[in-house]
Amino acid sequence: MIYPSATIACFDPTRGNLPRRELDHDRLRKFLQKLDAVGAESVLIAASTGQGHLRTVEELRDFFIVAAKSAPPALQRMGLLRPEDGLDANAEFLELLKQLSYTVVFLRPGNNLGPACSEADIFEQLQPLVQRASDLHLPVGLYSISDVSGMPLTAAVVQRLVDGPGGDAIVAVKVTEASYEDSTLTFLEQPGLGHLRIVQGWDPHLARALQDGTESGTQRCGITSGPMSFAVYQYQHILAAAAQADWLEVQLAQQAVTEMFQSMQDDPRHFADLQRAKYIMGLGHPICGQVSSEQVERVVHALRQLKRQSDRERLCRSLDLMGDGPCHETLQEILGS
Repeated sequence: MIYPSATIACFDPTRGNLPRRELDHDRLRKFLQKLDAVGAESVLIAASTGQGHLRTVEELRDFFIVAAKSAPPALQRMGLLRPEDGLDANAEFLELLKQLSYTVVFLRPGNNLGPACSEADIFEQLQPLVQRASDLHLPVGLYSISDVSGMPLTAAVVQRLVDGPGGDAIVAVKVTEASYEDSTLTFLEQPGLGHLRIVQGWDPHLARALQDGTESGTQRCGITSGPMSFAVYQYQHILAAAAQADWLEVQLAQQAVTEMFQSMQDDPRHFADLQRAKYIMGLGHPICGQVSSEQVERVVHALRQLKRQSDRERLCRSLDLMGDGPCHETLQEILGS
């Protein structure tokens, strides 16, 4: 397969009321159509904003099916599975994703292992799923996200999975960790992983990853990004600048995204709460929560304070992609100022 340079960790439009909201099928269809219309290559289903890890198995199945039926044909779909759901449920999901023509299945360590688990425990949990995906000729991506799993996925474990049964199916590693040196860089430097796409998931590290990814002569790094859901035009600009090796522009444009990212962080050690951006876009509240007016204002304030007009314009257009969110008029006012 030709692995895409950028995959959007797709927001899950929601409707209904607490204590539990439901997937808005019509809004998801419109969102996927909008992303396709602006040139998005690929979407990752069930991953964005951490809320994917709160869904029931039935809700996850619904998201996979509705996304497959709603996405324009040219928009590649990838799916994220949760090992804590059990081998039987995930075996069924692998069959479903293959049937629905998903191009890649991503696997992360299950959050049922506990932070004290060994690398052997992680390998033993993931290897049967890698093998089953390989048997289905379904490409595999591996995913390190300590915020959800409770521990990172190391380069040593990935190497062992690549070398083991079914390892030829592994095509990428997505890395969403706060420390670049302890995560992304270790995958780039692991000799036996040189054939894999290393996908940056902690967005403030993207500029460095893209520059490091060119050292072999071709771009090894890509991005799978939740923030790309709300900043699609800005990320397209960053990737175009990287393709021209304009690293100063990559860094300046990335800094604007980082400031937006930080406006949604309550703790710099943990990933941003992208539910706030999802709400601003008009895609609903969290499954089990509510975005406050104060949280929205913090994001809007960060947008207003961006130094470069070009960054503000691209981010306003991205946040107003749906054209009818609760902040539509505010975004248009900032865009026109």
